Amino acid sequence: MEIVRGERAAQEIVGLHQKVRLDELGEFFPRAMTVAAEALRERGVEPAGPPVAFYEGMSEERFDVTAGYPVPAGAAPSDDVVAAMLPGGATVEAVHEGPYETLPAAYEELTAWFSQNGMTQPSLMWEEYVLGPEAEADPGRWRTRIVYPVD
Repeated sequence: MEIVRGERAAQEIVGLHQKVRLDELGEFFPRAMTVAAEALRERGVEPAGPPVAFYEGMSEERFDVTAGYPVPAGAAPSDDVVAAMLPGGATVEAVHEGPYETLPAAYEELTAWFSQNGMTQPSLMWEEYVLGPEAEADPGRWRTRIVYPVD
């Protein structure tokens, strides 16, 4: 897996926000993406990119996550979904290829990279589901971009 430095513009997302245990993520993501897609469809708004999950840290063994879609600026939330902002600026990014179950190995590699480069791994980060089960039957070909905003 190649780890690269990048630069991103801030990006608004609309999605379902919840505090979720690790073992609940598999149920949460499909529900969140469905709710977010329906909210956007009701407003006639097209996603501005692939599905995304924005992690704002962890407390009491629960991830604070918003899962949904990037949207054009000003695509308002509804009763069902919230708006959040992916921060702009410098990033550290990597693309993991394979099933979601193998993502922990990618995170271990990123943790080692931050340590080797004398950097503190940020608590904020997001995953972009570039190619997933909705478009590719072979999990070995799924691609997830992991993005950490850094100073």
